[in-house]
Amino acid sequence: MFSLTLLDVGVATFCVFLSAWCIQLNKYGCALIDTQVRGYILENRVTHARLLPAEASHAFTYPTIAFLMSLNALENHKLDVWKGWLFGYGGRWGRLTGVRANPYLADPAKGNGGSKSIREKLVELLIERGYIGRNIEPLLDDAWMLTMPNYLGFEGINPLTVYFCYKVAVTALWLVVLEVHNTFGETHVYILEVGQNEDPEGSRPRGYDYQWTLNREFHVSPFNDRSGFYTISVKRPSHPPMLSHRHNDIPRPAVRIHLHTSSITDNLAIPGPLKLTALLQPTASYPLTAPNLLLTLSRAPFTLFLSLPRILAQAWTLHYRKSLDVFIRPEPFPPPKKVEFSAWSGLRWGGGVKWQDESPLERFARLRVQQFFQRRVEEIGLKVSLVSADPAIPDLTLAPRVSHQGEPASHLVITYLAPRFFTILFTTPSPQHALLLGSDTERVFSVSSREFFITAFSPPLSGSPSTSRSSLQHLRAQRIPPSISLPIPASHPLDPLISSRVENVKTKLALRALFLLGRIEHWIFSVVHARVVEGDEPWEAWTRAEKVLGRPSGANEIDERTSRGEWGSR
Repeated sequence: MFSLTLLDVGVATFCVFLSAWCIQLNKYGCALIDTQVRGYILENRVTHARLLPAEASHAFTYPTIAFLMSLNALENHKLDVWKGWLFGYGGRWGRLTGVRANPYLADPAKGNGGSKSIREKLVELLIERGYIGRNIEPLLDDAWMLTMPNYLGFEGINPLTVYFCYKVAVTALWLVVLEVHNTFGETHVYILEVGQNEDPEGSRPRGYDYQWTLNREFHVSPFNDRSGFYTISVKRPSHPPMLSHRHNDIPRPAVRIHLHTSSITDNLAIPGPLKLTALLQPTASYPLTAPNLLLTLSRAPFTLFLSLPRILAQAWTLHYRKSLDVFIRPEPFPPPKKVEFSAWSGLRWGGGVKWQDESPLERFARLRVQQFFQRRVEEIGLKVSLVSADPAIPDLTLAPRVSHQGEPASHLVITYLAPRFFTILFTTPSPQHALLLGSDTERVFSVSSREFFITAFSPPLSGSPSTSRSSLQHLRAQRIPPSISLPIPASHPLDPLISSRVENVKTKLALRALFLLGRIEHWIFSVVHARVVEGDEPWEAWTRAEKVLGRPSGANEIDERTSRGEWGSR
């Protein structure tokens, strides 16, 4: 405790002295910013209050620090402070605070936006969602970007980034883009257009300029399912970033979010009782200058590090003190441009822009599946397309080079929400088991034709068929409940030939690792006494599949889970 206090004093003292020096520099004409202020430091108050269930009601308030910046000025380095050492755009080791393009919007880890600026990715997003035409001059002039900066190179959890977008030659606010991040590494975007689908003016709370009510589409808190509605109220900045401000006209935008449960009226879901509120409200706003930045950090030197610890502390309170069970994270909804998912019954479009990265084992399984299909399409003359919900992963289509019997190849389209699809194919002993678990029960993937899917994965593929079950198939079969009496073939199409000893060892190690990770997950939940919502446990997937296979009412149970937004829960 003493060491933490001493560190606080040291950092605060250093920042105060450095601020005083900056002020003296300014007195001698070394101006650090333009007369047109295009960047601000906002000291905010963040408040969350849970109202339902009543016995788990809970509220907390935290101070936070955020920057409100002209996107154009940021990327042109006009907001850099002390040549980018105190604040700057882009990557630099040793910088005090900064903003990098990589964590925002599209996912650079998958080749989508790695070299693009934030503005370029924002424009691309607006084009994809139909707000800007692809072949016309961009309508976006500039945007205020409200976000938490990185600190000493550390990218903390940044729950919400807001873009207040303005059209060319128009000073009125055009769009509000909410970029929401969760602790699972996923990102979702809600785009709200001024004058479109707004709530009636009389329903807006006092002090706010706009309000929208929309479906909830993204999993943020493990203590809420994905159903319900958001009512989002927004107070706009005082002026566009392109215009100079008056001395007393300092922007202090605010965002209020109400989460309502779903109520069913005439078979339609409508907003029900208020369940949770969240408020982001600035308490102070200063121009982004060296003195202001250092003085702000001297008052709260560790605030930018505290987002994740605060989230974990509140999660502990809700789970262990308020007795709220955990909803397992569902896979994000596909964005509207993924039209192949339109055939999925009950699946909604979402605003997902960033998915979880695939694990090494998922990558191993994916490569096995792709290598298998490269051979298989030639053997049976079947065209296969693999379509991911993740917009950063390009569609993969494999077709035979020579059509069989002079006819066009039949086409199998497999759409999947997450890389877990590949591990399901790899760990289930037959295509029928894969369809039961991954498609019918967990709803991780769907196929255009079950017949084509089963044909594609039906052995034997080459060589003489074997009647004795391989050791790898024995390993897979151990997990299947006896009541699931689907046939298990002697070999698996994704397994290497018996003569390939090295590949067989790799396959066995990968299978054992996947099964072991599942047991470890269950063990960790048991050790820490974490409770999962009944019927949502990842380790009970085959139990759910057993019910789907054995009872006609199983389909209704799955519909109930998906109505809560739990597609692909794990």
